[in-house]
Amino acid sequence: MKSTFLLCILGLLLTAARPASEIELVKKRVLSERVEILIPKGFEVMSEQQMDFAYAKAQSRPSVIFTNNNLITLAFNYSDNDSDQDMVDIYAASFGKTYHKQYKDATWFGDGVKNINNRKVGYLEFMKPEMGHEVYTLVFFTDVEGKLMICTFNCADRQKPEWEPIAKQIMLSLKAKG
Repeated sequence: MKSTFLLCILGLLLTAARPASEIELVKKRVLSERVEILIPKGFEVMSEQQMDFAYAKAQSRPSVIFTNNNLITLAFNYSDNDSDQDMVDIYAASFGKTYHKQYKDATWFGDGVKNINNRKVGYLEFMKPEMGHEVYTLVFFTDVEGKLMICTFNCADRQKPEWEPIAKQIMLSLKAKG
């Protein structure tokens, strides 16, 4: 009887966690058509009210945030900071220093610059403590029409095994207007 119960619980747990291969990504154009990127199907744009609440203590908030019931977020910030392809390396070095200093207790998985769809894209990947638990974060950025665009993917540590490959697939799908 006990083993049957345990098998039922195990079965429920395995069906509750969808493998990353089952998460469908759809092409979206964001930031007034300036950026094309894959976004998980079913993610919706966070309302202004939700954004006000989520970023109440922040100095600034993203331009647009996609979410699945606030559990996982994909935020885009089209900044006023000037940028071009030559400046991506400079931003990557600066952000790397700033984030390493700001998140001293973070576990770092990588940072630097990648070539994605013939464009330089800077990135930072880490796990940081936040409000009593750990948050997986992948930040990536590039220039879009002369300004810096920053994208941030966040999910809880327990969701990292499922969502980390999706976050990287999203980053690798980035196509931006120069």
